[in-house]
Amino acid sequence: MKFTRILLFGLLLGISMAGCEKRFDLSTLPNPQQVPTVGDTSYVEIYPPWGGFESPRAILAGNDQLMYVADYDRNEIVMLDAGGNVLKRDSRIMHPISLAQNSKLDLYVGGEVIAPNGTDTIGAIYRIFLVRFDTNYVSRIDTVIGPFGDTTITPIIRDTSYYAGHDLPNAHHRIIWQEPGRPERRYPGIGILPKNAFIVARTGPDNTSFVDPDTRLLRFNKGDTLITPIGDLVTRPSGGTAITDIRYLTGIMVFPSQFDFVLTQSTDGVVYGAVWMAYTSTIDFQGWLPKYDPANGAQRGVDIIRPYLFQNASAAAYDRRRREIFIVDSKLDSVIKFNQRGQFRSESFGKKLTSSSGQLPGLNSPMGIAFSGDCTLYVADTGNKLIRRFKLSIQASCR
Repeated sequence: MKFTRILLFGLLLGISMAGCEKRFDLSTLPNPQQVPTVGDTSYVEIYPPWGGFESPRAILAGNDQLMYVADYDRNEIVMLDAGGNVLKRDSRIMHPISLAQNSKLDLYVGGEVIAPNGTDTIGAIYRIFLVRFDTNYVSRIDTVIGPFGDTTITPIIRDTSYYAGHDLPNAHHRIIWQEPGRPERRYPGIGILPKNAFIVARTGPDNTSFVDPDTRLLRFNKGDTLITPIGDLVTRPSGGTAITDIRYLTGIMVFPSQFDFVLTQSTDGVVYGAVWMAYTSTIDFQGWLPKYDPANGAQRGVDIIRPYLFQNASAAAYDRRRREIFIVDSKLDSVIKFNQRGQFRSESFGKKLTSSSGQLPGLNSPMGIAFSGDCTLYVADTGNKLIRRFKLSIQASCR
């Protein structure tokens, strides 16, 4: 009995210390106003930034080597090349906030649609068939009777598919998911899994329901059919202190060709702004578990799970060559970088970032981030209505 009391006291003390942890000290970030000297490992801004946006909320480095920007206030998806030249604009989707692209080069967009009442809007997930829209169907059945009375049935397939050729504004698109009965739900993150299945971060203001809170992670198959909400992450009405507690999701980043992902969220009501989940498949368990779980003593030396490290982690990106993770925080006005062990990297930057020329302002409520194949880091600087670009000062080549 005495041992049980001591153990219970230790657990309660650990939870209390995690909950009382101070918020992230911005002074730990490198001084962003110092121009990096030769040899310093810092991110240097590429001038000029990309303008012409009203409210860039998400940015995607596509599998087709193109860039896509979701402009929320303009109700527009913008397609650009690597030089920043606008190739196409699509104004058919209201208030886009998330972007993803599968291996068939189809775009998935989290946005809005007019509700059945004809006045309000509800959240919706769209699929845009940028390259090919498949419309194969059986036009007729041919029956052939053989010399011995045997019957052969042959379906005649008619292929009416067409190639969109990346004609973004005219490519076929359709709504694959909406919930008219829950009009305030939105879909701020979409991540592509292997074989083109995908997961969607859903959020909303009502998390009082134990069975179906607004904040959930939804899993779909490659045919756009909902399989199930992922139960490895939980939403409590009053918040929570566990690493798997989620409340106000802001985005999701799936590691390339993997099932592992990083989920971002506001720390309003929860402790951890970035949740790194690793897929596990054994005889006894199949699903996702935290990559680093403070409950198992993983907090020491793992900065990404420091309590209240973030305030509003808005999106994440991944550099597969260096195996590093970038997380942009719209309240800290910063980009915070971690290595594959979840340790803080000194190349993190933000808050009062100015370009070396002094012509560009600091980051202002950045909400999107992407890392491209040519080793360029893109930040959707929402408050300044810009797409900002950065490269490592010491990176001579992208290999």
